[in-house]
Amino acid sequence: MDQPFGVRAATLGDLPRILELWGAMMAEHSDQDPRIHLTEGAIPAYRAYVGYHLASGESCVRVAEAAGQVVGFSLLTISRNLPMFLPARYGYLSDLVVAPAWRRRGIGRALFAEGLDWLRENKIPSAQLQFYAFNKSGAAFWKAMGFNAYYTRMWRDL
Repeated sequence: MDQPFGVRAATLGDLPRILELWGAMMAEHSDQDPRIHLTEGAIPAYRAYVGYHLASGESCVRVAEAAGQVVGFSLLTISRNLPMFLPARYGYLSDLVVAPAWRRRGIGRALFAEGLDWLRENKIPSAQLQFYAFNKSGAAFWKAMGFNAYYTRMWRDL
């Protein structure tokens, strides 16, 4: 039987574990695609990024806890569209990470559901996200969460 988990608002005390989870995810990604390179200061920069969003009224940072530890997190923000496009504001899912040993237990779904509830409370009509092309499990997960392809971003080395 799977261990129970809970989702709650993240705090500054969660930052070390959030950084650990994000760093592990980015290491997985860079193993999959050599174009993904982090700077030497990536972790401190991400710490500042998450700290900013923890303090922002236009961001939703949640953590999932199980077995006495943070096993996942999500970070959603309210973004402003370019002035010539509607809707004027939309939700942007910056990150959603679940520790590998805790995947496929509903934790990602629960984190995302919390974010959707927060967007609805803030009267945001839609959500957007992006993921790497090699991330087939991510593509399947987000399709299961109701996302459809909207645009394709491509890459060319010069």
